[in-house]
Amino acid sequence: MKPRYEQLDQGGLALRCHQRLSRWFAFGWHFHPELELTYIVRGAGQRFIGDSIAPYRDGDLTLIGANLPHTWASVPPQGRRMHEALFAQFRDTFLGAEFLTRPEAAGIARLFKRAAQGLYVFGRTRTEVGQRMRPLYESGGLERIYRLLEILDLLSRSKELKPLASKGYAPLLLTSEARRIDEVCRFINENHARELGQPAAAAVAHLSASAFSRYFRRHMGKSFKAYLNEVRVGNACRILSESERKVAEIAFAVGFGNLSNFNRRFVEIKGLSPREYRRSFEPA
Repeated sequence: MKPRYEQLDQGGLALRCHQRLSRWFAFGWHFHPELELTYIVRGAGQRFIGDSIAPYRDGDLTLIGANLPHTWASVPPQGRRMHEALFAQFRDTFLGAEFLTRPEAAGIARLFKRAAQGLYVFGRTRTEVGQRMRPLYESGGLERIYRLLEILDLLSRSKELKPLASKGYAPLLLTSEARRIDEVCRFINENHARELGQPAAAAVAHLSASAFSRYFRRHMGKSFKAYLNEVRVGNACRILSESERKVAEIAFAVGFGNLSNFNRRFVEIKGLSPREYRRSFEPA
């Protein structure tokens, strides 16, 4: 995929921490040479990292490797509740070019290599790191670097990390067509709930249907239909976990024309049925 390149203003700092607070997070597919530790304090929607598409909610925590395309696309909140995220962005050389070659940093060096696919953090590790993210954001100077090192050390020793993008995912980080693919992805995400065919997406890209099919598969590593199904299933996961709406109703709400097709695609993508997925969120 060809996302847009994002030039981060580090202001000469080795580590940049910032807060994102808004009514919702708009889809904005991008990449940058900095690694990124992202903690969703509150909010819900879909997380896109490489070729991974999954729902996110309060407490979501990820470590994203350098130049790995990513974005979060949320749904507008009910009432006055705001979406909030905390970010820490840094180069792998933020402590000097030789830091990762030192024996003491071997664990962090391995962590950074694993982060090339993006890492989802879960379990007790997510809770412990989540509790450290606001103090990291609110600190400064050497204290901020010290706090980040504590988090990286914790992550490097944890077994509660799951890779997100597939091993074969290799984005083409060219910026010349970034606007075109960004517009296509935005179009799919905004219109997935209605009847949506490949010709409509091809028109957004100003390509013929056959040229678009090759173009999309080349840059996404999957077909338009497979991507659309993942977006729809991802939205269904969010609704299943947050509401008591009937499965059939959810299937039509996210864009599937019939329940049997929805069930097949859901199992294909998630490895379990919609009802089994919902039960996984029920208290034991």
